[in-house]
Amino acid sequence: MIKWYIVVGTLSIVATTAALAFLAINEPTRMEQFTQAYRARQIEEGAKLYEASCASCHGLDGRGIEGVAPALQAADLFDGTRLEEVGFTGSVEDYVRLTIAAGRPLPSAGTNYPNRMPTWSQRYGGPLRDDQIEALVAFVMNWEEQALAEVQATPTAPPAETVGTDITVSLPEGDPARGEQLAQSLGCAGCHVLSAVGPPWAADGDQPGMAERAAQRIAQADYTGQATTPEQYLLEAIVLPDAYVVEGYTAGVMPGNYGERLSPQDAADLIAYLMEAFK
Repeated sequence: MIKWYIVVGTLSIVATTAALAFLAINEPTRMEQFTQAYRARQIEEGAKLYEASCASCHGLDGRGIEGVAPALQAADLFDGTRLEEVGFTGSVEDYVRLTIAAGRPLPSAGTNYPNRMPTWSQRYGGPLRDDQIEALVAFVMNWEEQALAEVQATPTAPPAETVGTDITVSLPEGDPARGEQLAQSLGCAGCHVLSAVGPPWAADGDQPGMAERAAQRIAQADYTGQATTPEQYLLEAIVLPDAYVVEGYTAGVMPGNYGERLSPQDAADLIAYLMEAFK
């Protein structure tokens, strides 16, 4: 007669074996889900770090700010072109990691940005932990698919009609909403909102916003520009940025070719945005 405990033991072994087999079969799926969830949290943390530490130079959308820092959401980074130019033989992810961690004290090939890439890792004297560096790397690498999918090697043609550098030109009626979009895509906010690279647009303490500040600056004795209205002052600041340099800031930082890159409508929209949003 078979003892009951032998039967129970045998059934227990069979049940345990079946459970382990089930777990083994589903383990790859479970690990993939865990990895995806971890990666998503890492990218989210990287986005916060990027906005706080990187966007002021590389732009909120990673498309760079002309004359300040190169684009990160760019095909030439992910297709290896940029790595080849600087003689880097590792992977794109290794390049991004090394550049963030150790910085770049010298300009990249063919560039001369005024500010060098600082060191961010604590390993090299910077402020960020290893996990924070990895979060930033994950966030930048998350742009790869979109960057490579975009049309490359075909620069955007300049507008048929450019606004030029005559600040007395008559502009069309501006659209503040489109002006805000332009301010983001051109990287203006990175210097004038998120950092002190350029004069701030927003009101600060007893200082009014840019719309009122424009009128005040025209009246200053040290004003060296030609504007007679706040709108002209803002246009002058866009297309002739060195005509008047605000005290405490440096000439030559703001790109000087917007008169050739913007249409009259573009300029009108940017000015309308500044006049409405930063009173």
